[in-house]
Amino acid sequence: MSDQPDVTVDTAKLQRFGEALLTALGVPAADAALTLETLIEADLRGVESHGVAHLVDFYVRRIQQGHVNPRPTMTIDERAPATATLDADRGLGFIAAHRAMDLAIRKAEACGAAFVAVRNSTHYGAGFHYALKAACAGMVGLSVTTGGNIVVPPGGRKRTYGANVISVAAPTRRSFCFVLDGSTSAVAGGKLEIARRRGLAIPEGWALDEFGHATTDPHSFLRGGGLLPLGGAPHLGAYKGFGLAIFADVLSGVLSGMGASLSLPGNGAAAHCLAALRVDAFLPFDQYLVGMEAMIDGLKAAERQQGVSEILIPGELEARLEQERRARGAVPLHAAIIAGYRAAAAELGVPFDLT
Repeated sequence: MSDQPDVTVDTAKLQRFGEALLTALGVPAADAALTLETLIEADLRGVESHGVAHLVDFYVRRIQQGHVNPRPTMTIDERAPATATLDADRGLGFIAAHRAMDLAIRKAEACGAAFVAVRNSTHYGAGFHYALKAACAGMVGLSVTTGGNIVVPPGGRKRTYGANVISVAAPTRRSFCFVLDGSTSAVAGGKLEIARRRGLAIPEGWALDEFGHATTDPHSFLRGGGLLPLGGAPHLGAYKGFGLAIFADVLSGVLSGMGASLSLPGNGAAAHCLAALRVDAFLPFDQYLVGMEAMIDGLKAAERQQGVSEILIPGELEARLEQERRARGAVPLHAAIIAGYRAAAAELGVPFDLT
């Protein structure tokens, strides 16, 4: 199916279909709805590696395998006014992260800034959702998560720690928020998944094969290969990516009490940290917006290379794509994803009406 064109799928139908799959497995309706909204938002913004492509393989199958608890009892331990730890009881990471960020925002409203660590959680998709949630509330948002043990440390030969993700979002006067969302590995593991699905090679510098050698074969990852840290090689800054990954492990895995990514089981288990900073606890909000505008103006005014029409701020391109795709009410999906949906629908007795 690698050479087949993408299929355009109506997002309202996709929302209903995904909710039906999850509720058929015992997920409460409200949790299923929030999960699909979050996954679809990733595809609306062009983050194909963390969107609805994972609905069946990551979430439906992990619920069936007992790795994800469809009806968790989440608990909160509040040790200080500006902090808390949420135990997700192995529930869907989307639900845990949204609840944790909602709590961080409420605490930040009272305290100026707040951090909520999450333990016993599972994969929560793309990190930008939760940071952006704080930005839309007029705050600076931070979202950090551990990933599976799929990254090779600088100088190493085997995958050892997680593709830990750091996401930050901040409001602006523009039609977009500043959004930084990236793994601390050279690329997200989902990029190799996309390459395999589409029959493409990967650039050298993304990964090592199972023998610790540089590779352009995305299938080598399935044989035990691993991703390289952000920067790739030590002389190109790999220790920066490695250090940022450890920072993410400290905030999410260690502070939550769950443990760093290298000690997590390979079943989608994850820990997170969500934080919100109330802008007017630092300076008047209007003054903040003036400062952000001056920074953006200065960056966009930078002298450009030949053939470059515009300097884009992180989050700007994604916001444009989201606006366009929301207006169309549809997202593109690879034919292999549609085939997986059709099979899951037949298995779970859910009507299939996406094509």
